[in-house]
Amino acid sequence: MVQAMFTAEPELRYSDGIAAERTMLAVRVNAAALQRRLPAGWESVPYEGDDLRGKSLRGANVLIPFHEVYASRSDDGTGGGTAQVSYIAFVSQARNLATGAMAHVHWFTYTEEPAGVPGRYRDGKLARITRSLSFTKERRGETRVRQIVSAVGDAGQVDLSLAYEQGGLVVWLTADKPNLPLQAANDPDVVRWYQEDQVLNVVHSEPLNIDQVTELTFSVAGELADVFDGSEHVVAVVVQRPYMRQVYVP
Repeated sequence: MVQAMFTAEPELRYSDGIAAERTMLAVRVNAAALQRRLPAGWESVPYEGDDLRGKSLRGANVLIPFHEVYASRSDDGTGGGTAQVSYIAFVSQARNLATGAMAHVHWFTYTEEPAGVPGRYRDGKLARITRSLSFTKERRGETRVRQIVSAVGDAGQVDLSLAYEQGGLVVWLTADKPNLPLQAANDPDVVRWYQEDQVLNVVHSEPLNIDQVTELTFSVAGELADVFDGSEHVVAVVVQRPYMRQVYVP
């Protein structure tokens, strides 16, 4: 969802891709604690602006996508060996103070895939992730969705219980080239550029006064308690189903 503002885009080669769905929370958290999670030379930039991203997520400084991957492929275009995998990432929009470049900084992941530890962003930790998802449709045009996700690691835990009615704001976005750079907080040499084809369903956005959500319980405990200290606030909920992502690297 983020348009890059790098002064010059590097030459890129294809790396990998996934077919997935994700439920993404846009959250406002303790700004000082979040800044300490970012690498030196980067500053957190909360969402703002008049585009869809700025309007729908305004004020949030962390994105937490709950991913469910159904298929993956490698750099030669063939199907990867990864089975269906769940993971939860923690990402923040940030600015490089030296160059002014904007990117997302990827700073933590819970994954159930042992091969994803530490993973491409060098921040993955193994967790037991359980998930349930149900759809109820009794009348045309009215679908209720209930989702429960829990990730339990050795030193922390994330829990989400969410119920909503499909609808709100629905947007189909297709990028014609890689336009979303993600920087690894733990390794400045890791930058991955995303190119995404996705249907966005904004089911909750305080700035846009959208609220299709009937139940929302979200908690983070343990090793991320510095950032999620009890003052966190969910600004928006965006469901991306379906979601196709191609990744390119310098």
